[in-house]
Amino acid sequence: MEMGEQLLHILEELSEEEFKKFTFYLPNVGTTPHIRRGRLDGASRVQVAQLLVQTYPREALGVTSQVLRQIPRLDLVPGRQLQPGGETGNSGDDANHSEAANSGAGASELQAYERQSLVSEQQLMKLAGKMGRTWRQIGIEFLGLENHRLEQIEENNPGDTKQRAFNMLLEWRKQARQGATVIRLHSILSQDGVPLQPEALDCLRDTGRA
Repeated sequence: MEMGEQLLHILEELSEEEFKKFTFYLPNVGTTPHIRRGRLDGASRVQVAQLLVQTYPREALGVTSQVLRQIPRLDLVPGRQLQPGGETGNSGDDANHSEAANSGAGASELQAYERQSLVSEQQLMKLAGKMGRTWRQIGIEFLGLENHRLEQIEENNPGDTKQRAFNMLLEWRKQARQGATVIRLHSILSQDGVPLQPEALDCLRDTGRA
């Protein structure tokens, strides 16, 4: 796949809100000359992919990776296997060794599942039970939901914090559409500053493997 096609494929995986964030952050990354913000206003995904190739003939994928980390869409970072804490695997002999160590059928199946599987209502309900009163902060600050929608959810579920959190997560899944995968949600909620205990995310994997 040519670089331009690969970039376009990545951009097409972004929701409308994520694409807006991508074009917002893009002028601030990469080496000079930077892509001017004025050239990105109203640009389509095809046009942005073309601008990346034209401006950074050799570095377009690297620049794209930097922006994806800021959105964050770590699951779309090209050619990288994310490890706990956001670090990536080693290259060269270490990478070959790691690949061999994880080449078993079970590991391959799990990786494929996490890349492709949409998060289920059962997983979301279990996760909602771990959020408590932080559900609203998580929805606005990390999942990009609008406050007025969360106010509606709060009014529709008086006194039921878990149901409010569940409906907030359902709203995110609805907006994310095909991007509402297990690994994406896990990546978002694993960021520094998310008011959740690390073990709260275990329900995403545990339910998915059942």
